[in-house]
Amino acid sequence: MRSAVRFRLPPELEAAAPPEARGLRRDHVRLLLVDRASGAVAHHRFHELPRLLAPGDLLVANDSRTLPASLLGHTSTGKPLEVRLAARDGARWAALVLGVPGDGRDPALVPTDARPAAPALAVGEGLEFAGGLGAAVLGRHEEAGPLIWLAFDAVGERLAEALHRAGRPVRYAYVPRPWPLHHYQTLFAAGPGSAEMASAGRPFTVQTLRDLRARGIGLATISLHAGLSTYGDPATDRRYVPAEPYLVPEATTAAVAACRAAGGRVIAVGTTVVRALETAAGAASNDPPPGSAPRWGSVADPEAARPRLSTAPPGLSTAPPGSSTAPPGSSTAPPGSSPAPPGPGLHPPRLRADPDPPLLRPGPGVSRLRIGPGHRLRAVDGLLTGLHEPEASHLDLLGAFLDRPALDRAYAAALDGRYLWHEFGDVCLLLPRRS
Repeated sequence: MRSAVRFRLPPELEAAAPPEARGLRRDHVRLLLVDRASGAVAHHRFHELPRLLAPGDLLVANDSRTLPASLLGHTSTGKPLEVRLAARDGARWAALVLGVPGDGRDPALVPTDARPAAPALAVGEGLEFAGGLGAAVLGRHEEAGPLIWLAFDAVGERLAEALHRAGRPVRYAYVPRPWPLHHYQTLFAAGPGSAEMASAGRPFTVQTLRDLRARGIGLATISLHAGLSTYGDPATDRRYVPAEPYLVPEATTAAVAACRAAGGRVIAVGTTVVRALETAAGAASNDPPPGSAPRWGSVADPEAARPRLSTAPPGLSTAPPGSSTAPPGSSTAPPGSSPAPPGPGLHPPRLRADPDPPLLRPGPGVSRLRIGPGHRLRAVDGLLTGLHEPEASHLDLLGAFLDRPALDRAYAAALDGRYLWHEFGDVCLLLPRRS
């Protein structure tokens, strides 16, 4: 799904390496603060987050662990290919199959939509990967044309170990060299299942958590296994909304209710958390969250009537070797705040819109919620997120927090301030005022 929000992203603002490789600690990436009430922006470093929040606020993070979801291999007849795992459904996996350049170039350095055509695959055809891992093609995906279904010849811990031998993180052309999997994990990473990192949580460190706790700011988690950010086909990227299994623990529903009752703000750490919590809020009231027709981009969709993916998290029980997320490196002093002129027309934060706080349905579920402008947020007040590339679907989701002029101003401030984009880049905090 693609957004109508367009701008030019200079190549030098695409983060090509983790901040640790650039001499920064994880928690010293930059943070662009956007006040949802006034539209003012201010420039900070991430380690300042605890003082930007207030006692009684609640952060909700995604604890899904990133899989080594990119597998280089070949067909049973020797034709090279790359398989990117997108989602698991019981014993089968949805996967994107890409061709491999014939000139020996690193396939990741070729943009996904410019890759050579994948070899034709027949149902039942075998695929072979490093370390002896094999898979069989089960057929085409019913909703997303570029995807296929496949089944591996290993399960459980054997599959987990085989994937960590044969696979590597999904990498795009703006990252010129490979990085170990632990660079693609967050401090919260627990159960494996995401094709790509829930990157909004990447800047958190143990010290960040200590500082948040000392200030009286709560932390809770959900699990949502994120899929691929692109399928290499613009038409599929525009229309396809994957089914995303999630789990909202009872402890998290209780923490959200307690925060709301006390007048605190619920702040999602990443767009995956927004989708999980808003879906759980709709499930609790037995209908999708209402919303007027959006002013740009996507419309709010109800959950799929028949989820196609399993609601259980993937049964991969072994953590990847060397998965420590404690970041080394030094820091630079945070820059001073530089407020931007406020602008009219922002969505007023709906912190206490209803007499009772919205209830979340705890437990597993599947989200196919398409959130955009006009969606009335039920469970979430603020959002900590990365900076998203032009036309990315996440930009439409931001329209539930800011209107289009405010979003344009915030991204103009990020461009003018030379912020860095993508999973190794800087972050943005959309924050309402306390009521």
